[in-house]
Amino acid sequence: MYSKLWKITKMLLAVLILLTVNIGCAPVQGEDKMTHVEWSAFYMSRNHQFRTLCYRFEVNYDPFQEGQGTFSCFFVDKKGGNCLLSSAEVTSEDLAELDAFIQKLPLTEQKQKQTDMLFAHDATTTEFYITLGSYKNKNRRKVKPQLSSMQQDKAMDILKRLYAKVSKREGK
Repeated sequence: MYSKLWKITKMLLAVLILLTVNIGCAPVQGEDKMTHVEWSAFYMSRNHQFRTLCYRFEVNYDPFQEGQGTFSCFFVDKKGGNCLLSSAEVTSEDLAELDAFIQKLPLTEQKQKQTDMLFAHDATTTEFYITLGSYKNKNRRKVKPQLSSMQQDKAMDILKRLYAKVSKREGK
């Protein structure tokens, strides 16, 4: 009787420890597949030796305070004209398409493959990151998921539509 009780107690203690460890290592709120991912920044840029291939898009957003989002961008349109916005206000409605895109991304760090090959560098630099967590959440962190060329094109299309919508509203 005593040994059965001791075994049950040890098993319950082991389960309690496992549950405590899992809770302590829980991801940033909203990162599991069952809920909405909270994000507060989206940044995508490319510097290239040709001006027409350069762009920069930056969205900073606090979903808890409507009207607290800003959108800044620079790119060259198909006609060669500069498209520029600096800290234009955006709402959650404006960012709905971008948010839906972000929700579908694999928001985990992916290791870069190292190769022993030498590549010719044409001075092109790219940067892409999403900051997970909200300004209210103290566990904010940047992730840099690898985007396929199709995902990059889709993100560019979404951001250019956002530019068209916001610049029209701003009267630019």
